[in-house]
Amino acid sequence: MQQQKAGGFRGFVQTPAGRALLIAIAIVAVFATFAYSGVLFAIPVFLVVGLALPIYVGVKRPRFLAILGVIVLLLVPPTATFVLTNELMTPVGAVASNPGLPEGHGGSVLQNAQVTPFTGSSSTNFTWNVTIYPQYLSSYNSSPLFLSLYISTCPGATGPNDPNCAASYPFDNITHNFSAGFWTGRTAPTVVTINYTIGSNGLWYWQMGLAMQNLSTRTLQWVFLQGDPTYDGIQGPVIGSYATIYSALVGTVYLDAGLFLGLPFFFILLIYVVFKNRQQRRADANRRRPEAVPPVSPPSDDASAPLRTESSPAGAAASPRPGPAVPTGDERKCPNCQAVVYANETTCWKCGTSLTPAKS
Repeated sequence: MQQQKAGGFRGFVQTPAGRALLIAIAIVAVFATFAYSGVLFAIPVFLVVGLALPIYVGVKRPRFLAILGVIVLLLVPPTATFVLTNELMTPVGAVASNPGLPEGHGGSVLQNAQVTPFTGSSSTNFTWNVTIYPQYLSSYNSSPLFLSLYISTCPGATGPNDPNCAASYPFDNITHNFSAGFWTGRTAPTVVTINYTIGSNGLWYWQMGLAMQNLSTRTLQWVFLQGDPTYDGIQGPVIGSYATIYSALVGTVYLDAGLFLGLPFFFILLIYVVFKNRQQRRADANRRRPEAVPPVSPPSDDASAPLRTESSPAGAAASPRPGPAVPTGDERKCPNCQAVVYANETTCWKCGTSLTPAKS
């Protein structure tokens, strides 16, 4: 009798439209977490919607699961790069220095620091503005000596050899010096402006440092802006068109997706295939084993007496005598895994080792 197909959602996912829906769910879920929450959140989501969900609803073929994974890894990075490019080209607000000691004393010494315009071309003359509040300077330091603007492709770098970035990254240091006596009697906030043309396309970052002299140790004391939590850098400016920035990012996004999403996915899929094949080999071996035949009692002297087996009740008519079992030869053990095999087997059902037929 033909087995009836499952109904509901489990039955629907067995159809081409249902499989297409599973792929669409995986793409949307992985894209949302990868683009807006980060790759670490996308890893478990990919494993759930790409492997656990299809297997749970009955779509268990490894070939389909592999195709689903490849489609997700091909489509998610370019769509996620659009989101990343939009975020990087969105202007960053004004930033300030730490208001607490030793950088500040009751407030931020550096405030309202920003670059304008935020996006431009290689010929754009960018402007950096920062407001210095001398009333928040620590009494242990001298008046400001100079203000340094650090511009680089390495986030937060204040020198050409930052350990967080590869060697030989672009780096510029523009210094604004204060004339002698500039801060004498000056207590009002003072705006400092620095203009600079970078001249190269790409994603740039910057940082500012206000240098003073510690009156006790006679060493330089610095006040830096508070940038991102990881590298303490401020993003910007972005030089180049949208297409230029997108093309510069998409390769890196593909690489991150392949390493952090693809490797765990296909590793788990490989483990699933190994266990599935072992289960299939066991089922095949069980089907090859001959069914047990109940022993037959010795024939009666009375030729007219009905044949009965030992399991049949006395006086009951026995079923017709079964035919002889197909000879399979003596059993023996696999030399590799010690599984029980038959003499006429050419390969082990458990480990696949080639077997030499037993001599009769």
